[in-house]
Amino acid sequence: MPEPSRIVFFTESQIHSAVEQMTGSVLAWLKENKTNVLNLVSILEGARPLTGDIAACLQKMAPDIRIKIYEIRIQGTDGHQNLLAGREVREDSLDFEALCLHSVLVVDDLADSGLTLKKLKDQLLAKGVEDVRTAVLIRKFGAVSGSVDFLGFDLNWDYQALAQKGFKDCWLYGYGMDLDGKYRELHQVEGVYLPLSGG
Repeated sequence: MPEPSRIVFFTESQIHSAVEQMTGSVLAWLKENKTNVLNLVSILEGARPLTGDIAACLQKMAPDIRIKIYEIRIQGTDGHQNLLAGREVREDSLDFEALCLHSVLVVDDLADSGLTLKKLKDQLLAKGVEDVRTAVLIRKFGAVSGSVDFLGFDLNWDYQALAQKGFKDCWLYGYGMDLDGKYRELHQVEGVYLPLSGG
């Protein structure tokens, strides 16, 4: 893929504001549940920055909150940026016995097809975790990308509208998300449109 034109979708300031808003909603959920313990399940690699920022923001807003972070890998895309129908969850980093004791927040950078979040949430519920919510920075295709409990940005894109402009999709990168293994370290989210021709 050629070097992308630098289209900025969300600035560092916008992301910071979105994280604060999301964290406030997470805190309200915890207060409603009368708990000060939260398990964060972060989907690698992309969700690492968002997970860290939510945890830091929670500790700032409510210093008595006790947070345990788990990191998990889910195989879901290949080298050609095609979503795979299957999702393989690597459970070795999860302590299901501990997760069942307290509320669980699954954190992901991006909801595209929605399959990753659905797979992991269903697996946690099947293992006996009763209270599972999801937090996502960006949802690309609105409700088509699946339900999200705490959402930073909803792009509400439409495949047909993109196709009319000559694009099959837009690959987002930065703030943990990568483009061909690069740009995860950016503090903002940029994107490159993928032409229908694949060129």
